[in-house]
Amino acid sequence: MRPTLASVHNALEILHLLRRRGPLRLSEIAAEIGVGTSTAHRLVSTLREQRFVRQQPGGKRYELGSAMLFSSEVSALEHCVAVSAQVMEQLQERTQETVHLSVLRGATCLFAASYESRRMVRVTSRVGQGPLAHTAAGGKVLLAALEPDRLLELLPNEALEAVTERSIATRSELLEELVRVREVGFARNLGESEADMYALAVPVRRPGGEVISSLTIAAPLSRIDPAEGADPAPHERVLLDALRESAGRIESLLAY
Repeated sequence: MRPTLASVHNALEILHLLRRRGPLRLSEIAAEIGVGTSTAHRLVSTLREQRFVRQQPGGKRYELGSAMLFSSEVSALEHCVAVSAQVMEQLQERTQETVHLSVLRGATCLFAASYESRRMVRVTSRVGQGPLAHTAAGGKVLLAALEPDRLLELLPNEALEAVTERSIATRSELLEELVRVREVGFARNLGESEADMYALAVPVRRPGGEVISSLTIAAPLSRIDPAEGADPAPHERVLLDALRESAGRIESLLAY
């Protein structure tokens, strides 16, 4: 392969890698695409100049830049966040718990918008950050909506990171869980992303039926006292009804 074509090929490999894996260090990028660190630095620097890649503020990891993120999906998400604001605030007031609107970034479930509980003991969140998708209720909802090949692309290994002793630790177990999520239309997090974390999530769909985000209620696990089996406890059913009603209201406001 000619040097110019090889450089183009490697640059595209970097973009595919960051899309699949999320933020990575320069040394990790170099190792993944099979080039030296100096070559990877030159490629990444060129991609940064054209805004295809950006360096995380105050960090050493690189992620996709604005030139890669500007798309109809991004525009639709911004629209979803805008029309969801009042509904999310009302859901927070109704349940007195933290409410998230989440999206996937690689294998991570990111908070696109959040309204925190005003209780002294509460779940906090930072927009633009979030847990591993397979450990989060909102993340499971989003993973369950993916095509099988895309799901395997995001989670290529059988072993999954176990953040707590309750985390799903294998892809096989996760796939079984996602089948259940698709069947019942909601997902739970019972101490899987943090030891005392509870979350309940449902999908938010665009007018065409595609899942654009997940709507989540999050609270301390000790306060909710959820059912340990697959079926939610009565109090969880109340939260689930509120979630579904709010998701339906958001969907009715989406123009695209």
